[in-house]
Amino acid sequence: MGKLTYTQALRQVETGRIDPAYLLQGDDYYQRFLLTEKIVKQRIPAGERAYNRHSLGGAKANPAALEEQLFGVPLLGGNTVVIVTELERLPQASQQFLPKALKSLDPSVTFVGVARKLDGRTKFVKEMLERCVLVEIKDLNDDALPEYVRSRLAARGFAIDADAVAEFCRIVGRDCGDIENEVEKIAIVHAGKKKLALSDVRDYLSDSHFFTQYEAAKQLGFRRLEASLGAIKRYLESSGSGAQAPLFWAFYNQFERMLKYRKFSGKIADKDLAGMLGMHPYFLIELKQQIEHYAPEELVRALLAVYQAEVDDRFSTEPKPQIFERMTYRIINATGE
Repeated sequence: MGKLTYTQALRQVETGRIDPAYLLQGDDYYQRFLLTEKIVKQRIPAGERAYNRHSLGGAKANPAALEEQLFGVPLLGGNTVVIVTELERLPQASQQFLPKALKSLDPSVTFVGVARKLDGRTKFVKEMLERCVLVEIKDLNDDALPEYVRSRLAARGFAIDADAVAEFCRIVGRDCGDIENEVEKIAIVHAGKKKLALSDVRDYLSDSHFFTQYEAAKQLGFRRLEASLGAIKRYLESSGSGAQAPLFWAFYNQFERMLKYRKFSGKIADKDLAGMLGMHPYFLIELKQQIEHYAPEELVRALLAVYQAEVDDRFSTEPKPQIFERMTYRIINATGE
């Protein structure tokens, strides 16, 4: 019946274009979950979802159970959504029954099959693809990320400037769950606007867990003492216990990227280097500017300072702010003290 990317399918579902049957294939749990929930919300009113939404695990989806869910009369009438997870574990008898059953579905029934990976050479999968729209669930790469963020904002009536979406991607990252949460909140904060500029994104994310985590790493990259200490303080104050680990990861990532850039710059193209570093090419410009503030040996000392701070955080009873303050001075001070 055709093939869609996750972003395309999400856009269609949110505009009310629902196909009779879907086959979601891929590893990302949140993408599968969000798309399934969007389909359910489009097809079934809130008060009927407890009765007209049916889920079956693949191993337990025998022909009798499938027939009952696909062809049974809904308790309250209206539309029905039948979700079968782990299709790769479907019994052999059900693999023969399900494709035939989908040929005669009532228009009030929507089928959603979910699998991590199916063998496209089998008769079962070939027949399913004739009756279902295939939605490929894949990790978002850096090139696809800005367009995905734009589509999530567009679903809430927002446009966004190119530099603003680049900043959003840099700070929030590629996790679909994180993106959805931050888009939902920024849409509430800027509800009166139609288009988001870079200043809007920065104003909102300045109070966000993501902003302070990466802002601290960014300011250390530029060797700014007061800005670094301020960002670290905001992060520690706004995050719960155990939140130091992501902060340490952000610092390691920052200085490791700077070291790798020094090693490979001029030897491979910037686009390939950006891929190797796991970052958008747009931010190589910023990384180049940060590198100017550190000699190679100072980058090594910075990594050692982060490592020592992590050890102190784990084994010392010293207050957390004091540990991070000492680390910051060691990184920014030219002597490493």
